[in-house]
Amino acid sequence: MAVYLLEIHENLLQTFVPIKYMDVELAYVGGEEGTDVFVGGASMHGELYRHLFHLTSNSGGAGGNQVIHNLDVSSEPYELRIISNSSSPNHLVIRMYFRSIHGQTLGILSEYQMMKLAD
Repeated sequence: MAVYLLEIHENLLQTFVPIKYMDVELAYVGGEEGTDVFVGGASMHGELYRHLFHLTSNSGGAGGNQVIHNLDVSSEPYELRIISNSSSPNHLVIRMYFRSIHGQTLGILSEYQMMKLAD
């Protein structure tokens, strides 16, 4: 099982332009069996969103990717949870794309960068 927890808010990237939208891209790179993936966001006011899907190396678009578009980001921090039920190490590739209110890309985080942020 893999669990990623990250606190999301509009100043996460510490840029002058606040983050307003986030896209989460997940790709399965494990064996043929695939994995179930949960992506959810929760603040102290309750659940903001939840997505549950099954990823295999052939699911979704090219290369088995699943993209969740236009998740809102506000000034109030909330917890982003990405959980999969595969026991294989390094079975998911995760990228998060952060955009301004005008759609300009402000930054991209990979799971390696998320781990550096956590340290």
